Amino acid sequence: MSDNDKKKQYDEQEAPPMPTFSGNVMPMNVAIDVEEDDIGEETTRRIGGGGFNPSFNSTFEPVSFATQNFAPGSSVSTAPVKAAAVVVTATPSPPATKGGWELDEAPILPEFHPLDRASVFVPHSRAATVAQRISEVLRDRSIEAHFDNTKAKARCLTTYNVDFRVFLYRGQKQYSHGTIVEVQRRNGASVLFVQDTQAILEAAQGKIPPPPPPLGSAEIPLVSDSEDDYDQDDATASLSSLDFVAKMLAFQGYGPNLLALQTLSSLTDPAKMGISTSKKVSEALAQPNNTVGAKVFAIIVDKNSSEEQEGLRLLSMTVLSHVLQTTNGNIIAPMRETLRPVLLRELSASEKNPQMSYLACKCLEPLLQKDHAASDFYSALDSAQSIGEARHAGLRDQAEKCIRMIDSL
Repeated sequence: MSDNDKKKQYDEQEAPPMPTFSGNVMPMNVAIDVEEDDIGEETTRRIGGGGFNPSFNSTFEPVSFATQNFAPGSSVSTAPVKAAAVVVTATPSPPATKGGWELDEAPILPEFHPLDRASVFVPHSRAATVAQRISEVLRDRSIEAHFDNTKAKARCLTTYNVDFRVFLYRGQKQYSHGTIVEVQRRNGASVLFVQDTQAILEAAQGKIPPPPPPLGSAEIPLVSDSEDDYDQDDATASLSSLDFVAKMLAFQGYGPNLLALQTLSSLTDPAKMGISTSKKVSEALAQPNNTVGAKVFAIIVDKNSSEEQEGLRLLSMTVLSHVLQTTNGNIIAPMRETLRPVLLRELSASEKNPQMSYLACKCLEPLLQKDHAASDFYSALDSAQSIGEARHAGLRDQAEKCIRMIDSL
């Protein structure tokens, strides 16, 4: 056979398959047993967006690994050498509610799970230790958290209404000696969330996180200073914004109502709009014939609100706390009496919803001085203070302040 014939015969043979990075053939169908709440469509709303490749690097500070370095945006293969290595189930633990995050074990990071940029690898650490560190920083920063020990997940809500998740995973292969922490934002937006995320990731690594910012509108002056550079045009523009809010609240959809209440929350917040402007808007909302104020109050007193409506109730309570703090509780008597059982109910449910109880305490503070039976709240406030001591620093401080006011009456 000639050399040309041998070359032709070689070319006609089937080319060998291309090698893979892991040394194993990539599976064609990959099934990951996770809920949509964990990874699904919400991944597009993470801090880093949906198009970012997985990386073990933190958003705020690069993490060094002894085995190799990963630049931001690099891909990390989490596929195990043997398929059986993935099938590892963490031992279910009872939910941790009253105290910190009492986690025993975290599940292994799923195959091909795209880690958010707001994630960090904590080497030579147990999941239980990392979980306890995270629960402490969440408490100190007044972030409401509900822990799911079976999935090693925390559902979190900040005082500025940003909803996010914290996930813990065990690493694979060369990372099996440590714990992976991932933070995912779900709803809401605030520049403060970047600081909270940084604090969570630093605390998870055993570092001392930066101190939490003061709760801006918890301690505000109730009157304007004599040197306040108040501009009448700004107040007029803010009051005209109430017309826009009224139109949005007239719609039945969740989206328009959410936008209206977010706008109203900012308009009544002295930390964002200044004392004079927020006071003008708050005084307008407190009037008996104000359409927007009546709508906000109706959302708050609704006992049969759905789970979706709870987000609107939380924003409405935020608005009400701003109004009552700014106007020193100057509302009409029928509204005050209608509000009493609502606040008492929310305070009694502090273990289930610490953030709502915190807002109820803020609403109650300016009302106690003129309340005809302030001692009715004492037991609920004492329970809320205990819950806050374990899970929510803002609730603890606000409940303690109300208890001191009752004792002084």
